[in-house]
Amino acid sequence: MKILASGSPLSPPARNLQKTLVLGIPLALLLLVALWLRWRYVQDISLYVDEFTTLWAARRVQQMGAPIMPSGVLYTRGLLASYVEATFLTLFGFSYTVGRLPSVIFGLGAILATFILGQRVWNWRVGWLAALGLTLLPEAIIWSGRARFYTQLQFFVLLMVWAAFEASTIPHYSTPALEQKGRFRSRGVYGLSFALLFVLALFSQEETILLYPSILLGWVLWRSWRDLRRPSVFLVHAVCLAAMGIRYALEKLGQPGYFETMQAQRPYIGLIFDLRGAWTAYSPLLVAPERLLWTLGGILAVIVALLVLRNIGWRLADLPRDQQATLFFALQFLFVLIVILTLVGTAWRE
Repeated sequence: MKILASGSPLSPPARNLQKTLVLGIPLALLLLVALWLRWRYVQDISLYVDEFTTLWAARRVQQMGAPIMPSGVLYTRGLLASYVEATFLTLFGFSYTVGRLPSVIFGLGAILATFILGQRVWNWRVGWLAALGLTLLPEAIIWSGRARFYTQLQFFVLLMVWAAFEASTIPHYSTPALEQKGRFRSRGVYGLSFALLFVLALFSQEETILLYPSILLGWVLWRSWRDLRRPSVFLVHAVCLAAMGIRYALEKLGQPGYFETMQAQRPYIGLIFDLRGAWTAYSPLLVAPERLLWTLGGILAVIVALLVLRNIGWRLADLPRDQQATLFFALQFLFVLIVILTLVGTAWRE
């Protein structure tokens, strides 16, 4: 007691306990608020039309082992989600509430992952701000309460982009031995984690494909084209390419002619440079009064990182770690934004 009263530093276990309490209790309260908001939606709002399709696909998985509809067509959208839904319905019984539980859980997982990654890659203030924003975001509350695959996609994609960042960037090390150890860890654990998470995200929702080109570009910018020839890195991307090939084959074999018919009648994607119409549809997500401050804050962070990068001669590896992450994550966002502004079919903008 005298030691503590005299102002002496706490022992390492005591410091760890103090840090756990300081971070853990507020985080638990934040997750409880998030759960309450999402549970209110689950209990009070009736099913959205697409939720019936998800639940029916899960029921077919229970009956047949695969989401094959009575027409004989394989329901490929959210393929992994159909099995997750079926597992919950099998364990807890068939009900609309149970069908919505996976989305609630993945939604809470996304908030927790956002906090942990924000704190780990940037700092605790970024982690808290991002987690709080996601907790209160109306769209996040809605989709975390619906029996669909979007929160599952969000959870896996968030972790996937983080793993890609860790795998494709090279942090500074104080000694050659630590550098060698760090390089091995980056190419090994993080690379394989990225490949696994990419597969999980891809089979949660095929739109994950849109992120692969920008992640590959980030890999090249932070390292080089030559790095892709390394056996460990080549294996990572070979897994991703194989997964995309399997996903495409399932689409073609499970729903023969479907994609071509939809492209002819309601195109998913194409050279649709209707920037004015696309901006009208999507701009509220960025410039609506309740969102503008977030957008300006993000732009400011990117500008600061680019100015620092210019001052050090455009050497990405010498950029502070948090600013590297800012640019890497911004690259993914910018690429997807360009795609939806220029290529997404007008019938799918909602």
